[in-house]
Amino acid sequence: METFDPKGNSKAADDGFFMERVEMLYEQGLVDLSAFAEREHRPFEEVRRCMAELHCKFLFDVTRPQAGEMKDRKELVHRVLKSVSQELESLETLTGTQSFFVVVNPHDQDDQGFLGGTVVGREFWRGHRGCGTPGAEAFKTHCLRVVPQLTTAALGETTRPTVSSATSRKKGPARELKTELYAGVRDALRAVSGVRNAEMKWTNHSKLSAYGVRLNGWPDGVPAQNPSTLSVAQNKLLLDLLHEGKLYFSRLEGRPIPDTNAGEDEKLSERDEDAMFEDSIDYTWGSGEAKGNSGESLYMVSTVFVACA
Repeated sequence: METFDPKGNSKAADDGFFMERVEMLYEQGLVDLSAFAEREHRPFEEVRRCMAELHCKFLFDVTRPQAGEMKDRKELVHRVLKSVSQELESLETLTGTQSFFVVVNPHDQDDQGFLGGTVVGREFWRGHRGCGTPGAEAFKTHCLRVVPQLTTAALGETTRPTVSSATSRKKGPARELKTELYAGVRDALRAVSGVRNAEMKWTNHSKLSAYGVRLNGWPDGVPAQNPSTLSVAQNKLLLDLLHEGKLYFSRLEGRPIPDTNAGEDEKLSERDEDAMFEDSIDYTWGSGEAKGNSGESLYMVSTVFVACA
């Protein structure tokens, strides 16, 4: 129920005067920034952007979360990401450029990413082999690997009481294991072969000769199959051998470094293997997209969107 406050008018006037004083302070700050830019012999816009970044650090500093602020911060970041995505769609309308971006929060185990950009860009990311939800998980794993300190604050920041989030985490370790194995083997193959788009021939290792390399150290007890069809124990064994250097690629003697497009001719013959990989990816979260949906969660349950620093 609304109540009449005889002091309401004076309070509104005080608020208005306060905002006027804030605006005056802001204008004075711009004058000071301009003088500073002249002294530093730097463009004014560069200095202004640096100052804006400092203010953004205050707003988005994840190292000092306080009670009651986390939800507001997540909502704020979500709005920012949607705004960026809408700007990219506007840029497409004006200039015809296509784009997409993926944002993950390495701090939060339940975070499953934000995908934004143009419709064409988002469709490319979701449909491209190795991208989509596994790509977001791989990026998140990469961030945790290259910036180890991000892991220290991960577990204690948010509570996870719901059954749905607990159920999704049960699948997490197995999926992360497969993602890391896919990425690790692919990176090792490309590093040794020198072929930037080389892909592992999981079901027929002899076809690796097209890249001028062979695979060494594959364990006898593990069938030559795609990791999506192998057990968790078998995938873990392969990943451990890869990390220990016992599963590795070596160049075939006398074979020149193939062209960077080597292996393209085998793509059609390998469609059964690629299809097996694609069947392991759940794209149901991305169905029914409309043009107006300028940014969406990579998973249906995702609510946290924080960029990797």
